[in-house]
Amino acid sequence: MIRRDPLGAAEQAATAEEIVATLRHDLRNCFGTIRNAAYFIQRKVAREQVCRDDPRVAQFIHVIDEEVIAASALVDEVVVGSRARPLRRTVSASALDCVRAAAACARIAEAGIRVDVDAADGVVELDPDELSLAVRCLVENAAEAMEGGGVVTLRGSVVGARYRIEVGDTGAGVPEAEIEAITRPFYTTKPGHLGLGLNIAGRVARRYLGTLTLGSGAPRGTRACIELPLAGAGSAPAAPGAGAAEPTP
Repeated sequence: MIRRDPLGAAEQAATAEEIVATLRHDLRNCFGTIRNAAYFIQRKVAREQVCRDDPRVAQFIHVIDEEVIAASALVDEVVVGSRARPLRRTVSASALDCVRAAAACARIAEAGIRVDVDAADGVVELDPDELSLAVRCLVENAAEAMEGGGVVTLRGSVVGARYRIEVGDTGAGVPEAEIEAITRPFYTTKPGHLGLGLNIAGRVARRYLGTLTLGSGAPRGTRACIELPLAGAGSAPAAPGAGAAEPTP
C-alpha cells in the first residue's frame, strides 16, 4: 500500500516556487547584460559610416532592446501567475503540531539516525503545512549530514515574542567559508537531490515575517534555526544568538 505524503502538495508547490524564482533571477540578469551590450554597440557605431549607409543597423539594435524588454516583461508575467497557490491558508496554528508533523514525515533513508524532539507549544499565524515542510527540510538536511548514524535534535521554544525552532546534527559541520554556498539554489553534494531544502525553509520563514539562520552546532555539527513571531506579536526582532548567514531568496 502506497502511503500518501501529507506534505506532498506543499512540497511540490514550494519546489516549483523556488525553481521559478531562480529562473526569473537568472534570466533578468541575462536580459540586463544583453541590453547593456546593445547600448554599448549603439554608442560605438552611431557615428560610423555603416550607420549612415544602412539605417537598418540602428533599427536592428533598437529591435534587440525592445525584444529584451518584452521578454523580461513576459518572465515577470509568468512568475506572477505562478505565485497563485490556493493551498495556502493562514491560520492560528500550533507550532508544536507543526514540529511533530515535520518529524513524523521526515524521509530519512540512512539507518541508525533518529530524531529527538523536545518542543513547547506556541501559536503562530501561518500555513501549518508550509511550516511543517520547512522544518522537515531542515531535519532531512541534518540527517543527510551524518554518515553512519546519529541524532537529529529538533527543539521548539518560546523566546520573548517569537517561537524558535532549532534543528541540529552531529555531522562534520559546515566550514564558515561554505555557508554561503550551501544556501544557493540547486547546490548539493548528494546525487539525486535538488538542493532546495534550505531555500524552501528560508522562503517560508520570510513569508511569515521570520528568519532562518545557520551556525555551528555544539560541540560539533550544524545548527539551523527558524524564528517566527508569535500570533499577535508582529515582526519582533530576532533574539540574540540565533545564528548567522541568512539564506538567499
